[in-house]
Amino acid sequence: MNQQLIFNNDFHLVPARSAVCFSCLVAGFKVQCFIAIPAKQDGAEFLQEVITNAFSWEDCVEQAIADDAVNETAELWI
Repeated sequence: MNQQLIFNNDFHLVPARSAVCFSCLVAGFKVQCFIAIPAKQDGAEFLQEVITNAFSWEDCVEQAIADDAVNETAELWI
């Protein structure tokens, strides 16, 4: 387990951004992670899918952070 990366269990919809959002701490800094809701998919259903597959999404986030994909506003889109 990567102690420098801590995931919060705060999954929620952000309809204005057509995304599911959750946060994580990266070396003490809070990063907002966004997953775009696929076209023609219900946001609430996608949120449940993301929660169900949280570990897979966390792996994606971990790789994206390693690839330095966090933007200047501390957001990460996957």
